[in-house]
Amino acid sequence: MKPIRPPRAPHAVLAFTATLSLCLAAAVAPAATQQVDGMVTHVTDGDSLWLKPDGGGAPLQLRLLGIDAPESCQAWGPEATRALADWVLNRHVTAKTVGRDTYGRTLGTVYLDARNINQAMVQEGHAWSIRTKYDRGPYVADEYMARALNRGLNAGGGAVMPKEFRRAHGPCERGESEVRLQAGPDALAVPAAAPQAFRCDGRTHCSQMHSCAEATFFVNHCPGVKMDGNHDGVPCEQQWCRPG
Repeated sequence: MKPIRPPRAPHAVLAFTATLSLCLAAAVAPAATQQVDGMVTHVTDGDSLWLKPDGGGAPLQLRLLGIDAPESCQAWGPEATRALADWVLNRHVTAKTVGRDTYGRTLGTVYLDARNINQAMVQEGHAWSIRTKYDRGPYVADEYMARALNRGLNAGGGAVMPKEFRRAHGPCERGESEVRLQAGPDALAVPAAAPQAFRCDGRTHCSQMHSCAEATFFVNHCPGVKMDGNHDGVPCEQQWCRPG
């Protein structure tokens, strides 16, 4: 008696199985790291900035990977923004990027020379480490050290992580205390509209704005704008932000 052989799978089934295996492998594979060298032109807050690549092309909105700085309207938010600006604004840095977050910002680690700026923000008490399972995270040890030494936001006690702040108070609203720093000879700090109200969409001129608040947001958040000819930090003075 001849042995009974199992029926052969149709070619379509085999092809589908192979394709499914490749898709699953791609889904679990870590995002490839890319290196971008460039100049930091804007510091939005304590964990995000704009980077102008050396090779040209569109400016890169970068979210510092693995850390969480205080909200702009939260205690120590302005200090965290200034700390990041003191290190990298108008400086040439290297960013190692690994994909995007849910808001479309590029995620990456910023290096000034050999120093990991993401880690430095946590070490000096200007941000927390992102937490993963079992209270792990890339910079948890640095966070504990900053807390033990009462550095930065830990000095006064009672510091609240941003996710807890948002749960209790909601996101920062327009008109609350915010700081946006940008490149320039004076590097002025200017109150700005909250990022929840507007977004960078390629507009660059006052004629494309609809309010002073919108123009202020664009001049402090978005690259390539042409709305502050005298560089005093107040945009569109003839159209929207008239003195008096």
